[in-house]
Amino acid sequence: MITLIDFIVRTGCAFLMGTLIGMERQYRQHSAGLRTNVLVAVGAAAFTILSVTMTSGGTGDPSRIAAQIVSGIGFLGGGLILKEGFTVRGLNTAATIWCSAACGTLAGVGMYLEAFVLVACVLITHCVFRPLGTFILKLNTKMYHYTVRAECMKHSADRTQQFLMDMLAFNKNIKVNALFYKGAGDKVVVCCDMQILGEHKSLLDLVVSRLRSRPDVFSAGWERQESPQEDF
Repeated sequence: MITLIDFIVRTGCAFLMGTLIGMERQYRQHSAGLRTNVLVAVGAAAFTILSVTMTSGGTGDPSRIAAQIVSGIGFLGGGLILKEGFTVRGLNTAATIWCSAACGTLAGVGMYLEAFVLVACVLITHCVFRPLGTFILKLNTKMYHYTVRAECMKHSADRTQQFLMDMLAFNKNIKVNALFYKGAGDKVVVCCDMQILGEHKSLLDLVVSRLRSRPDVFSAGWERQESPQEDF
């Protein structure tokens, strides 16, 4: 039977670990910040303590509630993942919420040292591996120069340019160098010159296919230009 003092110690440990993880997330202004991580950790600890207490007499399986915590946090994490243009955001935040729940579960069963090791791993991953990952990406990925062209009526050129910007603006791997249209008649060609970190041919194919599906666009395509590697 778990005493009140033991309950306070275990939930207090989960509270502290959720605070440590949440402070880092709050500092970086993520959607799941300080309060979310604290509540997830404390809630996971409380459910785990409840599971241990209810099965302390030898009846039942104490792992059943822990298993439900894992699936429940999966639904919560799924709500944090958003797709903006071609970029998927929130994966790291969802994984962090999952780790906060794991910390709370470890604290709930009294595995304090293991829980603090997990917190250290989470903080090292976010604080140390972030610049390391960026460095590795720039070290091993080339910069490519592409041009996307779309032929349309002159009166719809502005809408076509805006459509391109809406599709590309959220992708951090893309730097738009120029967006313009040329032509003197009723038909003009909208040109978008850009640099992309990596080839991303599938992305360009998707942009072109969506351009072709627009009723005011007659044709669209892309081509790669040879250019020296540049930094964003």
